Amino acid sequence: MTLPKKLRKAEYEAGHDAGFSEGEKYGIERGTFLNSIETARRMLKFQEFSLEKIAAISGLSLDEIKKLQTNEARSDS
Repeated sequence: MTLPKKLRKAEYEAGHDAGFSEGEKYGIERGTFLNSIETARRMLKFQEFSLEKIAAISGLSLDEIKKLQTNEARSDS
């Protein structure tokens, strides 16, 4: 194998590994976010928790909880 071929292969492998790592990180972050939304939805259905408490437990912002509450109210009607 010539030097340029070895270099191309090494660059390809480095790029592949970096892409895989970024994709894995994105997948974990997305899954965590979707889990937080599901937790907040369940808590909203109970109607026993303040919006502030739901935000604190789910890790979502108060604004995100309010939007979720509005969307849930629309889907129920």
